[in-house]
Amino acid sequence: CYRMRVGAAIGLAVSLVDMERIPRLNGRGALASIRMDERVDVEQIPRPDSGSLPIRTAILTLISVQSAIGLVGDHELGGVVAELAGQRPLVADIDYFGSLFDACCLAFCGNTVLTQAGVIRQDPAASAVTLNNMECQLTLNIGREAGTWMPEDWAASGARLSLPMNVRFSDEDVDLGFPGEEALGGSRYAKKLYCEGGSFVGAKGETLIRASGGAWSTEASGIAGASKLSFFVDFPEVAVRNDVTIPEGRVFLSCTCWESKKALPDGILDRAIQLPDGKSACVVEGPGGVYVLDQGGCSIKRNDIRNLWGSLGDVMLILGRFSVAELIPEAKSVETPQERAARERAEDAARGRF
Repeated sequence: CYRMRVGAAIGLAVSLVDMERIPRLNGRGALASIRMDERVDVEQIPRPDSGSLPIRTAILTLISVQSAIGLVGDHELGGVVAELAGQRPLVADIDYFGSLFDACCLAFCGNTVLTQAGVIRQDPAASAVTLNNMECQLTLNIGREAGTWMPEDWAASGARLSLPMNVRFSDEDVDLGFPGEEALGGSRYAKKLYCEGGSFVGAKGETLIRASGGAWSTEASGIAGASKLSFFVDFPEVAVRNDVTIPEGRVFLSCTCWESKKALPDGILDRAIQLPDGKSACVVEGPGGVYVLDQGGCSIKRNDIRNLWGSLGDVMLILGRFSVAELIPEAKSVETPQERAARERAEDAARGRF
């Protein structure tokens, strides 16, 4: 009987990594209907390190197996079931604390692995914010920041790399691959972000920086009407200006967004709210009456032996800041004074000049 229970536990834990055979669940645990052709239509955006072994997932799966084996043992829930079924005499040898601990470990580790695999997906009702078809000017302001763990010689001169880019948020589902991105809620699935890159002026003149798009997601923040907005942009090549570099790979960005004007904090539209860095906070309006904070932080992922290559969670290094503004109208060969003034105001807003 004990061997049968252990076999069932191992089978349950192994099923955590047999991801293609498990239907998706929504955030409430309910089955989400999905067709095979729907899977094929989802665009794949693989992680830059997708070829490496998902060590964190492997460790979580092993913990799940161990917890499941412990739970079905004679001294935990398995023993309680056996006693109630009359398969063993009633004895006071049940480890209730161990049962609770193993149950919590199995619930946490199993939920994390299933979320990474895309089996459990965020409940759409968890965040009412949608940025579909929002187009804006995103300007990266890369350079050394207080508290960063970047190498000491990186941006040591105090130089900055300013990279304006046009981005568009969409509601198209994308598959980030297993085990997903922890910075985007840990899920395998997200929404598509369109971005082709931008340019900056350096010692050699204008330098074009190519980007291959990215993905975004929102998470409920606990404050009514407000959500955390997380997204990334993929850079296929290194960008260099003096001793400042944007490494090849994924740059992660995060800020706050609100579902409506009513949900905004008092005074933010009048720039009356000061952020920790001393700057005034404001917002950019998107389609459907959503609002996005006009600034946030940039980071890159750097996992190594110190955090067991991500098994203890991703380590994010501060790369700089970013600002969000309305799209800058293209300069016309012949423009009226009003058009020129509007374009210059948009440029000032995009670059943080007020």
